Amino acid sequence: MTGEDYVSFETAKLLKEKGFDEKCHAFYRKTLLNGKIIDKAELHISTHLSLINSNLQDKLYKEIVYCAAPTLQMAMKWLREVYNIHINIDIHWLYFANQNGWMYIITKILENGTDYVEAKGDEDDKYFYSTYEEACEAAIKYCLEELI
Repeated sequence: MTGEDYVSFETAKLLKEKGFDEKCHAFYRKTLLNGKIIDKAELHISTHLSLINSNLQDKLYKEIVYCAAPTLQMAMKWLREVYNIHINIDIHWLYFANQNGWMYIITKILENGTDYVEAKGDEDDKYFYSTYEEACEAAIKYCLEELI
């Protein structure tokens, strides 16, 4: 294994908007000009420094956007611990494509059990993700946009 898999810049922004403020060793930096993003988000990783969203706001340079960049697993754990949303990633053999594919199942954890919320990638909709990480990212983004 060569390294960690981080959420995308778009998902990091959604996490920040929804209150994610956990310690991360990575963050995104993007530059604005007249309120519009003008460059590609750069991922910066620090091996010796933990950062949180509330400490990443640059008061002098408001044209720069910072977002903490958690790993996929950190974001999934945060959703589970803060919002009681569990994401399960599974692999299935795709009979129609003669190959493996990844899917996600989202479950809301209730006091008296669980409640099925959403699945993406099953025999009915015939849509699967090609990698585990792609399925994680899609599931996290779905939770942030649709459930919180």
